[in-house]
Amino acid sequence: MNISEIIINHLLRKSTDEEERMLESWRKQSEENELMFKRLTTPDYLEAEWHKRKAVNYAKAEEQMKQRIGKERPLWLRPAFYRSAAAVAMLLVCSAVAVYLYNNNMQSPHAEVQLAMQEWKAGEMKAVLTKGNGEVIELREPLIYCNDNDDYDDDGTDADSKNEKYTLSVPRGGEFKVELEDGTEVWLNAQSKLIYPETFSKTERRVIVEGEAYFKVAKNEAKPFYVEADNQIVRVVGTEFNVNAYSEDKVVQTTLVSGKIAMQQKGNADREMILTPGHQAVFDKTQRNIKVKSVDTEVVTSWKDGMFVFEDQDLASIMKTLSRWYDFEYEFKDNEAAQTVFMGRIPRYSDFADVIQIIEMSGGLKLKLSQRKLTISSTK
Repeated sequence: MNISEIIINHLLRKSTDEEERMLESWRKQSEENELMFKRLTTPDYLEAEWHKRKAVNYAKAEEQMKQRIGKERPLWLRPAFYRSAAAVAMLLVCSAVAVYLYNNNMQSPHAEVQLAMQEWKAGEMKAVLTKGNGEVIELREPLIYCNDNDDYDDDGTDADSKNEKYTLSVPRGGEFKVELEDGTEVWLNAQSKLIYPETFSKTERRVIVEGEAYFKVAKNEAKPFYVEADNQIVRVVGTEFNVNAYSEDKVVQTTLVSGKIAMQQKGNADREMILTPGHQAVFDKTQRNIKVKSVDTEVVTSWKDGMFVFEDQDLASIMKTLSRWYDFEYEFKDNEAAQTVFMGRIPRYSDFADVIQIIEMSGGLKLKLSQRKLTISSTK
């Protein structure tokens, strides 16, 4: 057990007699240790640090964990937010210890990593629009289209006959919102792409998605809205749903928030599956089958509302999400680290150092940083 954990137990009045003896011995080792201990245990200091960190919603994570007490869990489960008080204490103490050690030219297992990651900023509103004629436009503000031609151009020709396709690409470290000409709103997550026509046809509205997108489809029963994602087609009239279809993932996840959608595989229009709100359809790309399950839609769509919500997610999937947003590479040295399960809520625009620091609170992880690549391994 390291000194940070001992101080935390001391603050929570959970320390054993042996831990108190170790703490007393550590305090006597140097004047600097004693000064740091007094600083860390000062109520004014803890209150000030708490206000800095209160953007992290520990309460909901704690409540979610309580609801799961009693259920079987794998032995490698190490929830990052098991108790809100412990999480806050751990965060405050570890932060202070890392800064103290750095300022005094001492070695800390994570201090170097934390300081280097201060420069890793959260993503921002940005995208690249490529028109059908090859013109490329960089965008920093939401894009809004207006349809004032009623499916016909000024010369009276059908717009379908010369309608050009647009490709809206959001890079790693970005997100974007576009309102299409029919009023449909689309939020694109990092490393995602939306392909759509300048003007929809008279009979249907059809777009293609790569990556993750949230749709709020304008209702128009005469012109159904189709979303193609990998080998899957979603048919909509007017509803809200999320599509997660990154090419490197093994599955495509379609989550319905409100309304109703019909799903089918490409080339198999005779077989449709109806999805109802609060459910997620998981299409296995290898097995080419679809399974439906109930989900908390808030968790799935939290990225659109500026939050990372992790609910029973392993570190492998979490790092995949974070790497797209903060634009970095990562590598796991062992399966135990990759399979560590976390629960919690973190503001999407937090500094990456703060996000990683929260994950570190679970313990048992070793981080190594080289350039913009993070190597993660288990210490157990």
